This record gives sequence, structure tokens and C-alpha cells, in this order.
Amino acid sequence: MATTVTKTTFTSKIVESITINSQKREVYTSLSIPEVTDYSHRIMSVATGTSSIMTLGASDAAGRIDKNRFKYLRVTNLDDSNNVRLTIQLTTAADTYEVVLSPKTSHILTSKSGDITTGGAAVSLEDITEIKGTATSSACDVEVFTVST
Repeated sequence: MATTVTKTTFTSKIVESITINSQKREVYTSLSIPEVTDYSHRIMSVATGTSSIMTLGASDAAGRIDKNRFKYLRVTNLDDSNNVRLTIQLTTAADTYEVVLSPKTSHILTSKSGDITTGGAAVSLEDITEIKGTATSSACDVEVFTVST
């Protein structure tokens, strides 16, 4: 297949800044991902019932990203007062991990793999298959940004 999409480099920059007793401290972190050919940026509503935010699979499709090309995801809770719970579903259907996004906070993923371990169990990384969101009090808007190569 011929394409007119030119590969580019995606850069994410995080600035952490604090001033205590008139002493300012800043930390800069930068991530560069080369060979990027695809991105998605959307704002969607997450209901108090579970909403699918993104799926990873064997190939790109509507709302699904090729897991072998996935490189970056940022989900930001845009709500002013309500939390959003992210459920990250792993290959083994019973395996999930959960993250709470307070208002105006973000969660970033840079890997398609994760694991659930309890009681010192051995780590066995699995592919992420789906990310779901659940608003805790009332529907919330979230911003979803993804990058793939």
C-alpha cells in the first residue's frame, strides 16, 4: 500500500514546578517517539455506567489500535469536581487494574503490557486489551490522545 503520510517524531513534555519558601524548583521530563504515522485526539463523555474508551487488538479498526503499533496514551479527566475510574483490561479476562482520575488529572501509558500481582506473586506481563471509564458521580468528559507508529 502506498501512503503519503510522512513518519514524524512525537514529543511529550512534562513540567513539574513548585515554589516553597520563595525557592522555585522545576523538573522537566521529555519523551520522544520516532517513526509516528498515526495519532488520535478526541473528547468523549464517560457515563456512570462503564464506557469503552479504547481497545487494542491485532489491527486498527473503529476505536481499536493495533497493539503492535501502539506507543502512547493519555487520558485526562476534564471534569471540575467528579472522579473517573479507569479499568485497564488485560488479556486474561479476569485481570484488570484500576486507576482513579481526580478532576483535571491525567493517566499516561507508554506500553501495551501490564500485570496484576498480589501477595508477592511472580510478574507475567499481559497485553492490554481494553481501557474502560466509569464516572463515579455523574457523567464526565475525558480527553483521549493516542500515538502509534
